[in-house]
Amino acid sequence: MPLHMSNSLAVARFLQKHPKVSSVLHPGLSSHPGHELAKKQSGGHSGIIAFYLRPEHDPLVFLKKLKIFTLAVSLGGVESLVAIP
Repeated sequence: MPLHMSNSLAVARFLQKHPKVSSVLHPGLSSHPGHELAKKQSGGHSGIIAFYLRPEHDPLVFLKKLKIFTLAVSLGGVESLVAIP
């Protein structure tokens, strides 16, 4: 789990700096609205990351370029998934 947590935080930090991303939601980031509460209530975080592309970038183009992640919805598996709500 510690490696899982550090990897997800590294990806979230990378996404924060990406020019095509407008915002990133991850409780390990100080910019997350629940960051302080998460620090008080837990000893870590999961590998789930949410982010928003800037409006000028088509999410379907993004999806077509993915090589590892699969378009699907699940919170119970170990697969690398992506979902567009």
